[in-house]
Amino acid sequence: MDNVIEFDTSAISVGDCGETLYSARTCFSSLDTKKIKSDVTVLVQAYNSLDKTKRCVESILKYTKDIDFDLLLIDNGSTDDTLQYFISVDYPKKTILRFTENRGAAIPYLYIGPDMFSRYLVLVANDLIVTENWLSNMLKIAESDPKIGLVNPMSSNTSNLQDPGLKFADYDDMQKKAAAFNVSDPAKWHERLRIITLGTLYKKECLFAIGMPIADVGFAHNFADDDMAFRVRRAGYKVILAGDTWIHHDDDKSRLAPEAYKKMVSDISIGRQNFRDKYFDIDAWDDVNDYIPEYLKNLRYEPSESKRILGIDTKCGTPVLEIKNKLREYSCFDPECYAFTTDAKYYIDLQTICGNNNVTCAPIDRLAGNYSPDMFDYVVIGNDINTYNDPYGLIDSALRVLNKSGQLFISLQNTYNAFTFMNIIGRTSARNPEHSFNYSIEEFIVALKNRGYKVAYIGARRYDERVLSDEMVSEAVSFLKKLDIKDINEAAFRLASARYYLVVEK
Repeated sequence: MDNVIEFDTSAISVGDCGETLYSARTCFSSLDTKKIKSDVTVLVQAYNSLDKTKRCVESILKYTKDIDFDLLLIDNGSTDDTLQYFISVDYPKKTILRFTENRGAAIPYLYIGPDMFSRYLVLVANDLIVTENWLSNMLKIAESDPKIGLVNPMSSNTSNLQDPGLKFADYDDMQKKAAAFNVSDPAKWHERLRIITLGTLYKKECLFAIGMPIADVGFAHNFADDDMAFRVRRAGYKVILAGDTWIHHDDDKSRLAPEAYKKMVSDISIGRQNFRDKYFDIDAWDDVNDYIPEYLKNLRYEPSESKRILGIDTKCGTPVLEIKNKLREYSCFDPECYAFTTDAKYYIDLQTICGNNNVTCAPIDRLAGNYSPDMFDYVVIGNDINTYNDPYGLIDSALRVLNKSGQLFISLQNTYNAFTFMNIIGRTSARNPEHSFNYSIEEFIVALKNRGYKVAYIGARRYDERVLSDEMVSEAVSFLKKLDIKDINEAAFRLASARYYLVVEK
């Protein structure tokens, strides 16, 4: 006789699921079969480092106030007294999972089913220390919009513009400054394409939508957090960085021993390639990390009923989101976002931030024909303008769809750089692999002004020292000194600059 496994669903009430995708998902995420009832499950995973684990759990118990939460404590194969400590934690709503061997941080998530966590799940590594209002702030964000699926706080010792640089003298000073920092402010809720997941809050229905188990074990090496952000967005949810919330990440990678550092570099390389393999050649760094601080510092806001943003060849769309996030400072919370791309591989991710009907993939010479004149308040071109076949023609097309008070943000690749100079003096190994029209910044600005446009130079960004070393610049400068160059500092600045940034107006 066949074995029959029966599930009793008689006590479950799904209620009215509404008419939208998100309301239906929310309805079914409430099928709560947890034995320990709560609004939030805070999951702490630990592998040794008992002192850090104690600080982490103690901070959660102290600074998570007025919230009905349970603790899911995971001992991922520790060889110290982590398990005994978890048993000793005096908290009524706790569950302990013990894994006998550490096979990677992703493995425990394979064993966590929907009956083990609440409507909200927060993943906390044992090297995190939470702070005043950390969870209540993130819940406000999550509950503000049914389309928000992931919320992540700011923290110390992280990259991706997620570290505000909060300085403190000791633990008490840290908590005091964090309490002053953690004031809920919707202007600081920034939508992101990718996130480094530290203390991350997920909605249960979002996790259902992206598929269980929580982690893709293919990212055992690195980039699991990038993968989560992409899965969340491609399931129709927003990824939000809580700029009004800060926790401490007690992990300084700069102090790694040589062998540990070498392994980290190797893991990053493997994980980065794994990401490209999964997402059809999208690069988690090159296609996403194109932040635009130079533009944001010069963004002008004039009140109006609505705002429209157009990104042209902005890869996955970070420049568009950056302008959208900046507008929140002016209480402009819902601008319309559009994207025009010449590369089809970015189409899906652009749709996740601009909507299904606001993304166009076509040759660049069809740009102006897709939009009405004076349609946009902000236009940003992601590629350097002198990498296009007709740079001035593209600027004309972009300004045609820009309104009279709008701003066009562009960059000019500096082709008169140290690579070019070193090649001229015989260092042929110092070849710049980038190819573009050789416009000096001066002649480019003059040409735009001659076309009747207003142009403002807003800054330059030098080459990453891993690409253009200080030694190479010094060698070039030494050679220039022999030529009796009048302004050697200006010459050195030009040699080290990768590109210039400008804002153009009608």
